[in-house]
Amino acid sequence: MSTTSTNYRIWPARKVVTNSAIKDVLKIESINLCFDENGKTFHTSHYEAMTKPRPTKRPRQLIVRRGAPFEVRLLTNRRFDPTVDTMVLVVSIVSYGSEKPCFGNGTETYVLVSVATDGTAPAEPDELAEDWRAVVVDSKDKEKGKVELTLQITIPSYTPVWRWSIQFHTRLDTTDAKSMTEIKEPMFVLFNPWCKNDAVYMEDEAWRSEYILDDSTAICKPASKGLHMSSWFLGQFEANVLDSALYIVEQVANVKAPISGNPVLVIRALSGALNTADGTGVLQGNWSNNYEGGTAPTSWTGSAKILQEFYDTGERVKYGQCWVYAGLLTSVCRAIGIPSRVITNFESAGDHDASLSIDYFVDDSEKTGAGMTVDSIWNYHVWSEVWMQRKDLHNPTYDGWQAVDATPQVLSDGMFKCGPCPVSAIKQGHVHVPYDGEFIYAEVNADVIYWSIGNDQNPPKPLEISTAQVGKNISTKAIGSGKREDVTERYKYPEDSKEERDVMKTAMKYSSQRFSSAGLAKRLLGAMVNDSNGTEDAIQLEIKCDEELTLGTTFQIEVVVTCASAVSSVEVTGKLVLRDSDYTGRDMATLKVTPFAIKLEPRESKSIIVPLEYGEYKTMDTHKTNLRAICTAEVKGSDRTYFKLKNFHLSVPAIELSVVEHSTSGPIAVQVDLSNPLPVPLTSGRFVVEGSRYTDPMEKKYESIPAGETVQFIYPINLSHKGKMVVTASFVSKELKNVHGDLTIDIP
Repeated sequence: MSTTSTNYRIWPARKVVTNSAIKDVLKIESINLCFDENGKTFHTSHYEAMTKPRPTKRPRQLIVRRGAPFEVRLLTNRRFDPTVDTMVLVVSIVSYGSEKPCFGNGTETYVLVSVATDGTAPAEPDELAEDWRAVVVDSKDKEKGKVELTLQITIPSYTPVWRWSIQFHTRLDTTDAKSMTEIKEPMFVLFNPWCKNDAVYMEDEAWRSEYILDDSTAICKPASKGLHMSSWFLGQFEANVLDSALYIVEQVANVKAPISGNPVLVIRALSGALNTADGTGVLQGNWSNNYEGGTAPTSWTGSAKILQEFYDTGERVKYGQCWVYAGLLTSVCRAIGIPSRVITNFESAGDHDASLSIDYFVDDSEKTGAGMTVDSIWNYHVWSEVWMQRKDLHNPTYDGWQAVDATPQVLSDGMFKCGPCPVSAIKQGHVHVPYDGEFIYAEVNADVIYWSIGNDQNPPKPLEISTAQVGKNISTKAIGSGKREDVTERYKYPEDSKEERDVMKTAMKYSSQRFSSAGLAKRLLGAMVNDSNGTEDAIQLEIKCDEELTLGTTFQIEVVVTCASAVSSVEVTGKLVLRDSDYTGRDMATLKVTPFAIKLEPRESKSIIVPLEYGEYKTMDTHKTNLRAICTAEVKGSDRTYFKLKNFHLSVPAIELSVVEHSTSGPIAVQVDLSNPLPVPLTSGRFVVEGSRYTDPMEKKYESIPAGETVQFIYPINLSHKGKMVVTASFVSKELKNVHGDLTIDIP
């Protein structure tokens, strides 16, 4: 702490004083940053930097939010006398790089300290703050003639979200003697969802508790029967996570301090900075199934380790996929004070030609013609939403939740980034509204066109047009629980309703395809689909499986073929192809092909049952949980090809987590159990267990887990910090992936 006297351009004119007995300049001997009081006021007490003692053994750092006052207490050599004393604060940014503070752009400011009187009430925490203020609100005599001054310092609601230093300059006006003291460590200034004048203001306290203060969430993923909420540790309060978040904003996203208070620009930059598709970034994506030299995406249980590793090494972290990017962006947003949550969209389209439709080509073997389209339909895709006012759009209907995606899918302004785009604009088909509305709209509401790939004499022909396939069960974690909340209606009107089709017309009008005929031409293909011997369907196809598809067992896929005619019989030939598919919709290996030929009487239905044994699907290359069934059929006497596709998800075992007391690891620990469900050993197995509240993660490896056997071990937890704690665990091996478990504990 320096006390060097400084000649500075900060000083107002000296006061004219004639008879003052004070001869010594006011000196500040120590600064109390009131960590406990400020932590409670600003809801920042859970940050590792605010705790005492810090688990990292580093000096504590103050974390506050803009748009409200915080308090400091100064121990001085005497009382502050406003008739002879002048005190000025110099508040300036502290960058991780080379950016310097500047008075002209608001990154350095000078605050003249006043004294509260009966007519000058200190600012309330929710008062709109439009300028820096500093007021002496209390003065107390201490031992040995010392005095404790309490200052209330108010931060404007537009302040850059950055690290800041504070210098306290004092001057005795009778002699012009000066002194200066500064805080030891930079303080953090964050966005403030509690401040009505902040662009990220969120009114509902339960929402703020969920979308800012909760350090864990749940991500919706597919399961064999229905959907499953999988725990994800956000860890925004953990050691170095806030530092990492602001470092990324400044050094990776290249956001300059003067605009760092604009949440729209910060979020847009972050959506590109978290991936490495443009060369630099935080997390490298990998969909190849070869994760050598890094961590498999399915092994991550949360974001904190990724952010900590990046901050410690400065090197890109390997590897991530969509749910990891969404969790990572949500962690960064909550760390810096922007309300955020994770969204899962099932049957999520990737429309890369801006036609608002998805082309799916199938050849004679029912393989996807990958070279004929850049479009895709992911079994599910995960992105984030952030809450803010869109002051840049001058339309309050666009305020609120904004969709933003850090997964590198689409080029936007020459970089792989996406959003933020108002969810309300997506629902109305306003795809022209910044940013990337076209791509996000197509993800939830594109039409799908299935094509049959012909040969030189037979060009591709459309098999089916589906207007209701894309954008199913759009999900997020419910407030205050781990349950699923369906938010589909916030993104789209009910499928095939008049409103939904009208919105598609609006989207077509505003889309970039309005300058070409491609989008319209695809809408005219419906007649070709039904262009057979009449316009009525001769048969109906259904693919189903009534049992749970449990990994390691034999299960049966059923094709039901129904004659649609009430008067005529039909002869049908076709085949069912079962393929390994990754969650992004890419077909991998063919597992089984079953041809069939049947004759149906009017209104008759027949089933073709295809068993799939473990030996037939154990070589699945990807996450070993996604199965695609494709059925094509033709009716004798017709040139039409009937087509049906359905995705299945194989269920995997869960890691069982339970609390054990008085173990060798301490009074409370967590026991981790996993049983091998497969008829073969699990090889090269790796557990990762992670807990919140500064509990160190653990990695446990097993070279082999025999078939049918159970392994267990103890995970010690940190009991020094009370309250809710979430423990998450993941397991991967060569034979079994996508295995997770979680447990919530209340530490008394």
